[in-house]
Amino acid sequence: MTGIRIGTEPVTSQARAWPEDGLERVVRCPVCGSAERALLYQALTDRVFFCAPGKWTLQRCAQCRSAYLDPRPTRNTIGLAYERYYTHAAEDSEGVSPITRLRRAVRNGYLNHRFGTDYNPSSWLGRLVGPLLPGKRAQLDARARNLPPPTPNAALLDVGCGNGDFLDLARRTGWRVTGVDPDPKAVETARARRLDVRLGGLELLAGSGIAFDLITSSHVIEHVHEPLQMLRACHTLLKPTGFLWLETPNLDSIGHGLYGHAWRDLDPPRHLVLFTWRSLTSALEAAGFARVEAEPHRPLCRDIFAASEAIARGRDPVRDARLSVRGHWLAFRAELLARTRPEQREFITVKVWKSA
Repeated sequence: MTGIRIGTEPVTSQARAWPEDGLERVVRCPVCGSAERALLYQALTDRVFFCAPGKWTLQRCAQCRSAYLDPRPTRNTIGLAYERYYTHAAEDSEGVSPITRLRRAVRNGYLNHRFGTDYNPSSWLGRLVGPLLPGKRAQLDARARNLPPPTPNAALLDVGCGNGDFLDLARRTGWRVTGVDPDPKAVETARARRLDVRLGGLELLAGSGIAFDLITSSHVIEHVHEPLQMLRACHTLLKPTGFLWLETPNLDSIGHGLYGHAWRDLDPPRHLVLFTWRSLTSALEAAGFARVEAEPHRPLCRDIFAASEAIARGRDPVRDARLSVRGHWLAFRAELLARTRPEQREFITVKVWKSA
């Protein structure tokens, strides 16, 4: 893996160590079960939210080519890594600039026009996003997870729903929505929006007899200790004609190849497992899913490259992400390739059906 060598060492975000009794060893790949592996990175730290203590080792499976932390936080201590996580609060509408208000109004206008939502404030200028700004249109469609119109009483489950932003959007389009999330702060925020959100994981719904037409899971599977178990639970909870929408970082992405240990989406220790296109589709097949389809391309490289460049330079990737001239060129070139190569995009975004 060739990375851009801007800094000489990975940025160290926390001097404290993770509690020794809060770690567990991972001797086999959580995706395919193989014990064969090779060291990918060591001494990684939390360089995104700067709240998780410890240094982390990432191993790469020789069989399926996924990567995973070993050792990793236990289920009882993983919450230490989420003290400042972005899903805790809903979007703030107070004290924003006029430009920000206009952007939100245009965004809302597009979503209202495209998906039948009822967001306010809303501007008619949103109707122009589609024909004039195809890249922005693709990003907003992905924000709505390319939701199809719901059939009468159609049920949707969002796994790892966070503060409920997507559930609120889906509810506005007419879906009957439910969410699960293990983060108490995020669940509190979602429930304040009068959303049906349960504190915990998919085990809360096991044996309930509830079935869903659609399950969505955005950037969740990389955070769970047992990813195959999660996929099998999703398969069980779907109706026979239902499908799963899933998105996760792509270890085989162009950005990872460029930035190496500074790639934004390594994000230790929150990301316990990182997939490739092949390893994720194999896992979905092993979980019983019958058909996998890549979702439409949307521009991602510029933002992720800017954050990765900030990490490589020892800056805050959220507040101080500025893309260099070379970074702009790399992102432009990478985006051209990503349009036709979903296996190299920054995110793996798929729709998978329970049955053929």
